Amino acid sequence: MPYGFLATLFKHRGIALSVLLAWLVAGTGYVLLKTPEYESVAQLIVRFGDRSIPDVDRSQVTELTPSDRREIVLAHAAMLGSHDLAERTVKSFGIATLYPDIAANPPSRWSPLNEAVKQFGNRLNVDVGTQDNVITVSFLHPDKVLATKVVKKLIDLYIAGESSIYQNPQQSFLKSEVKQAGDRLATAQAALEKFKDQWRVTDYDQETADLLKQRGDVDINLRTAQASLALAQNRAQDLARQMRKVPAIQAEPASGEKYRALDDAKTQLGALRLKRSQMLATYAPTSPAMTTIDAGIAAAQEQVQAREGELAARSSSTPNTVYQSLQTDFLRNAADAQSNSGPVKVLTDQLAAVDQRLHDLQQNRGSFDNLTRARQIAEDTYKSLSQRYEDARVKSNLNEQGISPASIISQPTIPYRPARPQKLIILAACLFCGMILGVGAALLKEAFNNRFSTAEQVAVFLDIPVIASFERDQRHVESALLGYGSPS
Repeated sequence: MPYGFLATLFKHRGIALSVLLAWLVAGTGYVLLKTPEYESVAQLIVRFGDRSIPDVDRSQVTELTPSDRREIVLAHAAMLGSHDLAERTVKSFGIATLYPDIAANPPSRWSPLNEAVKQFGNRLNVDVGTQDNVITVSFLHPDKVLATKVVKKLIDLYIAGESSIYQNPQQSFLKSEVKQAGDRLATAQAALEKFKDQWRVTDYDQETADLLKQRGDVDINLRTAQASLALAQNRAQDLARQMRKVPAIQAEPASGEKYRALDDAKTQLGALRLKRSQMLATYAPTSPAMTTIDAGIAAAQEQVQAREGELAARSSSTPNTVYQSLQTDFLRNAADAQSNSGPVKVLTDQLAAVDQRLHDLQQNRGSFDNLTRARQIAEDTYKSLSQRYEDARVKSNLNEQGISPASIISQPTIPYRPARPQKLIILAACLFCGMILGVGAALLKEAFNNRFSTAEQVAVFLDIPVIASFERDQRHVESALLGYGSPS
């Protein structure tokens, strides 16, 4: 009952007040004796995408999802609160400067450095916002100036470590790879140049195309020259046959009645030949009639030859103009044939040389393609590694200059008042805890007390009504308790 609770509390007010005063004294003493600690606070922002660092490789930036962004921010916060970073920070200042009490009284369980790192971690707080990419770093230390320096040093070491983790360029490795790639490229280039010098090749495809075009032109010229040569030779042969039929010297025919006997002999010979051809239709070639006519023809031919001999002896001879004209044409065509035979030979040799060159190129095309492919692969590898090496060199310079995706948006502050102990909060907490523990102590003492302290306890325990009570205030005695129990 509320009244009973208050009565019990009032009854044991001494122990309740003692517990309350004890907590208040303890809290006051802690506030007065505790060394004040100052808190230095700094804020960093983690940038993403093309805003994180200067675009040195000019590659397409992948868009990050919110979960990826959150993981990156948490990773940066974990690096800020890591044991290694705390240890490097403590070593940079020295244990005697940062924690002189540890240097004066080293712990026996572990090294002073471990104890200093442990206290450093307890005083360091890294907080990440729930919806943003801002990291808040705070550090507590009795020296407010030193606290600011510690936070600044912590952030500097974090940026240097973050650059080596996220932007590790591996410059030395890439430098050796670029050198090896350059050696392979030089070897492949030398092999290709040696092959080109051996086979006198500059541009394989272009030379093949030029040779095919040249072969077509040479083939056309060769066929034209062969046609001209064959035409000149045929004409020369025809003229030679005609020259054999035409006499070179032409006898001047005799004139007058003096040589009529030759004409008569030829006329008689012609008549006999005509008669013989007619008799062949009737007589056999071996018949006496045919034998007689053949004898007559032979006698007539002898007469003609005799008359021609006499005519030749008596007549003057002159050059035959037809023969001379044929001879001139023959000489001209013979000269044309001779002149055309030279180009045919030259063009034939050229065509054979072009065919041999095409054959050599075709035979060595596989080797040329392999060497060209090896040179191209080596060149592409060298270009890729060289570009990556340049990117690594630029990133190494970025690391040396401390450029990273994390940027400070709020420098470490110099606190103007102690952050711990928080006097009002501690005193309010001691007052609240003292009240709770005082009430608990009063109730606990009442639980172990077997004496009656209220009328309700008597009525309940004896099961008889309470007629009168000598309490100071009777208003709290309920009427139901007065009639509790039976009248007997």
